[in-house]
Amino acid sequence: MSKLGSYDVHAFADVFPLIEGEEFDEMVLDVKRNGLRDPILLNHDRTVLIDGRNRYRACEAANAEMFFETLPAEQSEAEILDLIVSKNISRRQLTAGQRAFLALEYEKAFEEGAKERQREAGRHRAAQADAQVTGLQLPADRREAVTERHDREATATAARTVGASQRSVQRAKTVETYAPELVEKVKSGEMALDQADKQARQRRRDMPEAAPLSKPGPVILTLRTYDGKEVSYNKPIGQATFNSTDGEGISWARWSWNPVTGCLHGCDYCYAREITLRFKQVNPAGFTPLLHDERLNAPKNTRIPEHHISDPSWKRVFVCSMADLYGRWVPEEWILQVHSSMLANPQWEYLLLTKFPARYNKVDLPPSAWVGTSVDEQKRVRIAEDAFRQIDGVKVKWLSIEPLKEPLKFTDLSMFDWVVIGAQTETWQGEGDQRKQVPAFSPPFEWVVNLVNQAREAGCRVHLKPNLVNGKPGMLLPNEYPAGDVQEADSGPDNEPNIWKP
Repeated sequence: MSKLGSYDVHAFADVFPLIEGEEFDEMVLDVKRNGLRDPILLNHDRTVLIDGRNRYRACEAANAEMFFETLPAEQSEAEILDLIVSKNISRRQLTAGQRAFLALEYEKAFEEGAKERQREAGRHRAAQADAQVTGLQLPADRREAVTERHDREATATAARTVGASQRSVQRAKTVETYAPELVEKVKSGEMALDQADKQARQRRRDMPEAAPLSKPGPVILTLRTYDGKEVSYNKPIGQATFNSTDGEGISWARWSWNPVTGCLHGCDYCYAREITLRFKQVNPAGFTPLLHDERLNAPKNTRIPEHHISDPSWKRVFVCSMADLYGRWVPEEWILQVHSSMLANPQWEYLLLTKFPARYNKVDLPPSAWVGTSVDEQKRVRIAEDAFRQIDGVKVKWLSIEPLKEPLKFTDLSMFDWVVIGAQTETWQGEGDQRKQVPAFSPPFEWVVNLVNQAREAGCRVHLKPNLVNGKPGMLLPNEYPAGDVQEADSGPDNEPNIWKP
């Protein structure tokens, strides 16, 4: 994607040739005399230039003031593609070959949008119990049939949009595949499309017949645990992306991302360990801390679905929901790699959580981060307070008290913006004969109220997790009666119902 000033130029807009020579000089002169007549068009967040590359260049050359118009956020990528075509086709005298290659570029952009919608559908169908499953795949025969149908639909749509014939688009594909050095000649008008197509087809006929390809096996990656042991791992198909997270457990973030998995805290209530050991086929190292460097590009590769673009929760990602990224056993190199990926992709709000908050102060934190620490026992209170007094320059500082296992007393909560309180849900821990149930724990109402009051006094926002209020397991609510026999208070002699005495 090229740039003009501080703006990225939309990839499809860049396909259209720029005005040069006398025609551009005339545009510069007109801008000097009359100013900019038509606005330069930007996307909804004013980062991508959709239309007006030549007007932008002319304003720069004429030292004239620019003015801009912004597209609404709900405008889809397909609508933006059509808009770019409508703005440019009428301004250009294009040959049949140039129109065919424009249609081909349109088709590629159209298909990329379709693939993103398929990826989103796959993520939605994926098993949410396993944070590493990215989606379901169609059987091979059906996938090929669907792909073939989509190819025909995309070609027809592209040809119709730019005013080219489907046949000319197919010719452009042939040239691009078998005579790629002729593409620029056709685009520049130096060579006719049918002439280039003839040469490309002749090359295709002259090629030796290829031997039938055997079905490729999976690509095996070698990952390493925190102590340097090698682990074989099947490389996932496609680019690494975030996993969507449905459900009320972390409703404030719609994505999870696990470039590191596993933990050595040994908490007896750990839900992440239970899930990991249940799905060993995608967790070859078990719950031993492991770096998945093949997932580090997920922030760059993930796109928010168009129909969720205005929902702030879809801009938030829970980082290492299946690990403690800042555990004392985690190599510094791992942490720096994850932070480099976050800092390079500031479009996301990253939710971080650890029982070792002192390590936050050893690295550069993303300004968009929600930086959190987990406190489940009184002995962690001072550690959390000391670390968070030094943290600044992030979006949110938050405190997770889940599970609340004992009454907690903080000396000060003013260094936190947000306090989350939850109960301990039931889990099953261990394997084989060692597998055992860890029962749920419902904290008393008074413990929760004391923390809520202290948080309110410090100006914190408070969130009670659903497991505190939905009875799973809930909290122990006061259930007191006046001194004496409860049955006597409820009914009269001989257990007869109480009646109003006249």
